[in-house]
Amino acid sequence: MFSGWRPHLGQQAFLASGAPVRVLACGRRWGKTEVIAAEIARALLGDAPREVLLVAPSQEQAMLGFERALEFLHRVGAHPTVRRTPAPTLTLGKGKLWARSAARGGMLLRGRKAHLIIVDEAAYVPEQVVHEVLTPMLADTGGKLALVSTPRGKNYFYRLYQQGQDDGVHIWSLRSPSWHNPLLSPTVLQMQASLMTQRQFQIEYGAQFLDAAGQVFRTEWVDRALLLHLQPEGLTVAGVDWARSHDYTALAILHGSREGATLLDIRRWQGLSWTEQVEVVARRIQMYAATRVLCDRTGVGDPLLEALQTAGVPHAEGVAFTQAFKQSLIENLTLMLEGARLQLLPDPDLLHELYHFEATPTARGARLQAAQGVHDDLVIALALAAWTLPRAAHSAVRTSGAQRTP
Repeated sequence: MFSGWRPHLGQQAFLASGAPVRVLACGRRWGKTEVIAAEIARALLGDAPREVLLVAPSQEQAMLGFERALEFLHRVGAHPTVRRTPAPTLTLGKGKLWARSAARGGMLLRGRKAHLIIVDEAAYVPEQVVHEVLTPMLADTGGKLALVSTPRGKNYFYRLYQQGQDDGVHIWSLRSPSWHNPLLSPTVLQMQASLMTQRQFQIEYGAQFLDAAGQVFRTEWVDRALLLHLQPEGLTVAGVDWARSHDYTALAILHGSREGATLLDIRRWQGLSWTEQVEVVARRIQMYAATRVLCDRTGVGDPLLEALQTAGVPHAEGVAFTQAFKQSLIENLTLMLEGARLQLLPDPDLLHELYHFEATPTARGARLQAAQGVHDDLVIALALAAWTLPRAAHSAVRTSGAQRTP
């Protein structure tokens, strides 16, 4: 199909399907970026003009398929016009490709039409974006929708996969584990299996739809939090989890109260010096004018807290983690998600951490932490920010223009 690329059987099956909706659940390192790029390039190289939209939870994720599609086009001698700013767009003749993020409920996507929409990491994109924003874009063109992802519990992506197993005509679906990719080394798979729990390996590489035994943040709570449209009153606050060893420094910024809050920003950094970490965290906090900041000062935290205060965040406070405090911290975040009092952003790293954050029974109570091989820095930063939110027992939280009393 494209010089130097030979699709394996799973990729061939995806490309061969003519169903209006295709659902591909695949493991990591399966080759989903390549098959997405091949499908995009094929559409743009066809005889009829095609408008193609590539959507992912983040702009960075969307750019992976965008750049790979560009590479495939170059392999066959095509020379599209490319614009990467302010939003990535590729034009080839009368065909066009947009790469966009699903963040903020896909508001920037509305009003377009498309002949082909591909959603990368679809299990991490809110259901509302797919059904209310993307699907209507295909109505005038009779276009096709492709959802490609590693599973994340039994959410709407799983339900569509199940429909495809029952239907096969209007909805085509395939579950294909990582080892269906013949280029993936068995040694790499064995190494990954040794670094993960069995459940995590079954999900990430076996492409299985599993809900967790011990999962702290239930998938339906998190998915609902992606769909909320809260307009809370309260303060802007931040939580910071400083990196230790191979971890990330993570920052979460919320606005509202414990009765209702919206996630404004969540980020993590790795590989920066301590000075750089303090500077970048201070800049983000100042950008949002957060009035309360809570940092984990366990381990290396005290000097970093002092540096953050010196860097222009004098109101930053620190807290040392104990088992009792961490339990209270996580319980507060759990209650906010369970009670639909926290609106999240579809950040794939955050959703991945929430999905794999587990409670493991021990002789001294439940151990709350990420599954083996997974980070939990974003979860802890989010929990710290949620803990810092003020209580507003008599305030109302507006949702979609209506008033909701907490």
